[in-house]
Amino acid sequence: MTRASEQGAARPVEPLAGLVWPMARGAEALEALARSAGLPLPRARTNVVGQAPTDPNRLGEWLDAAAQAQGLELDLAYTRHGEVEKALLRASPALLDVVTSEGVQVAALLRVSASGRTARVIAPDETERDVPLALLTSGVQALVEGTQAPTVDRVLSRARMPEPQRLLARRALLGAQLANTHLVASRTLRLPPGARLVHHLKALSTAPRLALVLVLAVLIQVCVLSAWWLIGRGAFEGQLDHGWLWAWALMGLTAVPLQAALAWTQGALALDLSALLRRRLLAGALAMPVDEAKRGGIGEYVGRTFESAGMEQMALAGSFTSLLAVVDLTLAGSVTLSGPAGMLGLAALAGYCVLLGVLVARQSLLFRGWTEARVVMTHALIERMLGHRTRLAQEQPSRWHEEEDQELARYSDASERWDAGTARVTTLARRGLLPVAIMAILPGVLAGADTASIAVGVGAALLGARAVMSLAVGALALMGSRVLFSAVRPMLDAARLSGAVGGGGKDDEDAAPQVTPLAATETPSKNQALLEVRDVYFKHPASPRAVLEGASVVIHPGERVLLEGASGSGKSTLASILTGLRRQGSGVVLLRGLDMSTWTQDGWGAQIAGAPQFHENHIISGTLAMNLLLGRAWPHTQDDVKLARELCEELGLGDLLQRMPAGILQMVGERGWQLSHGEQSRIFVARALLQRVQVVVLDEAFGALDPVTMRKVMACVEQRAPTLIVIAHP
Repeated sequence: MTRASEQGAARPVEPLAGLVWPMARGAEALEALARSAGLPLPRARTNVVGQAPTDPNRLGEWLDAAAQAQGLELDLAYTRHGEVEKALLRASPALLDVVTSEGVQVAALLRVSASGRTARVIAPDETERDVPLALLTSGVQALVEGTQAPTVDRVLSRARMPEPQRLLARRALLGAQLANTHLVASRTLRLPPGARLVHHLKALSTAPRLALVLVLAVLIQVCVLSAWWLIGRGAFEGQLDHGWLWAWALMGLTAVPLQAALAWTQGALALDLSALLRRRLLAGALAMPVDEAKRGGIGEYVGRTFESAGMEQMALAGSFTSLLAVVDLTLAGSVTLSGPAGMLGLAALAGYCVLLGVLVARQSLLFRGWTEARVVMTHALIERMLGHRTRLAQEQPSRWHEEEDQELARYSDASERWDAGTARVTTLARRGLLPVAIMAILPGVLAGADTASIAVGVGAALLGARAVMSLAVGALALMGSRVLFSAVRPMLDAARLSGAVGGGGKDDEDAAPQVTPLAATETPSKNQALLEVRDVYFKHPASPRAVLEGASVVIHPGERVLLEGASGSGKSTLASILTGLRRQGSGVVLLRGLDMSTWTQDGWGAQIAGAPQFHENHIISGTLAMNLLLGRAWPHTQDDVKLARELCEELGLGDLLQRMPAGILQMVGERGWQLSHGEQSRIFVARALLQRVQVVVLDEAFGALDPVTMRKVMACVEQRAPTLIVIAHP
């Protein structure tokens, strides 16, 4: 969180007095905003542990944790100083950090008016008030104007400009000075990706929007049928005058805006559902268990990514197409009953739909085979690309094509069978029903049905043929999405389980207790155990034996613990359990006396940070400062960057900073400055120390360091880490 106190004396926004909440009541503002916005509150606020921290740098984390404890999340919107107003237009419902005469406070933004000039906020007395959006914009911008505002005010005071022009000049000067300064414009309140699907659908108003789609589809078909009924009746009765023609044209024109409204409603709902699915897939990919992620490999992940895109398109397109086809089919059945075919025509229509359903079910087997062949090819291609050097050394180039040829042959065969089956289904759906419907009409024709009744029967046959074709296309798409669902189901399951408390996978996650991370400044008593491990048992899914059996340890605040053991003895597994990357099979892991399952995932991570082994840690393409401050809020404050630079000096990275042209802001990683093994190891250590946690776990973090550098690093770690666990070989 950016603080006005860090930036100097910010210009207060007096008109917001009485409309904003004190930061200490931020959790109450969040709950009131959620209720007014109609968001579900699966959990009660009474489960929040701890008050607002006194350290302003931790207020943002506290608000995030308060949102998690209520089953919600805050999505931070970062923007430039001059683009705050644009960000607020699409932020609601959101919490805003604004500067008033009382300091930094919270504004609960409910919505912005259609004109974009006024905003509705929730006041501390939980009443709704309208305020100019420009006031909120100025309050948010004041968070970073502290360093420049005094200088600008002095310049303008010497210019002796009148007040209206002075205000405009002040905004222009501050905008020019802070054009590239980033800040947190808003904290949009929304459901987390792992929340129950029914809550997401309720928040998106899915049921009313689907009902609107159905109503519009029915109205369109009623207009079309009415138009043809009018023109047909006039033609058969010989009364085709101007009145009948105008009525026919009016019905046809009425269907045009209805069709546009249907397309807009359907498209907007499809976009919202698509965004929801993508969020859940991303959350699931990040929340997948470590062992499962390693077992699949990058090739499998790329394949799953491709399949997720296909599943999304097929599921949405198939759902809407099938839904509209059912509407058309229902109308076709009702028209068929009023024609000469009667019940016989309705039975023929139902029987033909059953036949197509059987063929579509058979197609699912062909589609599954085609999908598996495609996934195998994708996985093999990625793995060969990653292992190209090994392949050069172990396999003759002249034999490389053999396996690829076999994979291509299997894929070609599966694709041919799928295409042939699909062609059969679509051809039967497009051309097969019409002759069947005509045959169902023949008994009525032979019985002496009148011309108008015959015309109605033919129209019903045409309408039914179109509905069956749409239904077949939608059913094929839904069948394909169901097959592809098996490829992405692990990610969706991981997203759902991540919504449970601590990621423990409880089904009734809404009823489970939650706690928030306590502020790091609240150091527990040295007589109280900070971290307890009791009889922990863990076994990898593919391993015949347990890695940990009855592991127990008690760690008090300020202690330095060394864990030694041979390779494969479970040291790194225990470290991953302590840092929350894995869940123990059995046993108890307590932090401050609370079991891991009662903590939110972020809450546990706010207390314990680790530097995993070198091959499990990464330098991200970006600035060195970003790599060091990954555990802190963005944009980084000057104090954060200063602290990171000081820590680099203590870890012996001062020469590296001097060599870099941009210093700590130098781009590093694959597309930037290349770092040695030892330099990366020290950056991993610095990253863990900069996360402001109570426990730091270092897993073989000193293996690439020479003795002199290791002593310097150890001295820094001893001084900086509140409680330290070091894992090393004997």
